Amino acid sequence: MISRIYIPSLGRHNNQITWDNMLPFVRDITVLVVQPHEQYLHGDKPILVLPEDKYGITKTRRWIYDHAGDIEYGVFDDDLKFVDRNPGHGIEMSKEEADSSWATKGERGKQPMTEDDWHFFLEKTSEWLNGDFAFAGSRLGNFPPYKWHNGYYDNTSIFCAYFFNGKKLPISSELDWSLKLAEDAHLVLQLLEKGYSNRCWDKFVVRSDQFQDGGCNTFRTIHDTNFSHEQLIEKHPKYVKWSGKTKKIDGIEMKKVKVRWGQAYKDSQK
Repeated sequence: MISRIYIPSLGRHNNQITWDNMLPFVRDITVLVVQPHEQYLHGDKPILVLPEDKYGITKTRRWIYDHAGDIEYGVFDDDLKFVDRNPGHGIEMSKEEADSSWATKGERGKQPMTEDDWHFFLEKTSEWLNGDFAFAGSRLGNFPPYKWHNGYYDNTSIFCAYFFNGKKLPISSELDWSLKLAEDAHLVLQLLEKGYSNRCWDKFVVRSDQFQDGGCNTFRTIHDTNFSHEQLIEKHPKYVKWSGKTKKIDGIEMKKVKVRWGQAYKDSQK
């Protein structure tokens, strides 16, 4: 079972979006991971305090990875809203059933997860982690559904909301934690390349505003993001390329990459 959810947080003690969008029984297994200078700012919310300030998101993720050990656990960004992309319908439908259900949803992609959704989400994820998958997560809600008739698909990108089975994972010293940013994509690719399979929810998704105040935006610039993408290409040249697409943020072009997630896992099986 999922026994712990960690929320690394910085500069958002008055705006805990993820926490506020969780149901009470989910909060009961959730803890905020904070820097020492913020440890008294979170009221009665449960916290874990990092060993030092300015610890950085990569070091924080590694600290959580080590702290969790061999349990089943989640790691969520602190600015998430949780959505049922196709409310009232299950998973593993036929394409015909899915086409019919999807066509009737005028407000699709906007329905917050219910208590039943949360129970099913956590229980099914745990079932996957105890089956063929070492890690799992949720698709970003701004991405269009892919294999939404299944409600999930395998060996792909995961951002913002992750689950891990610590019993199946390599120890942290066997992984590279050197990237300042794009550390999440770097971790997912490393695990896929090492043969650890994942499953990503396409029914239960998360929505996030990546560039709001707080979090990594206390230090991140677009130049940092572009440089981290360059590093990601250098670390995984077979699977990461420039996409040729850009996004202008604050007048600066952010260069986007294209990642062959599934191929990274397929090649690990040869």
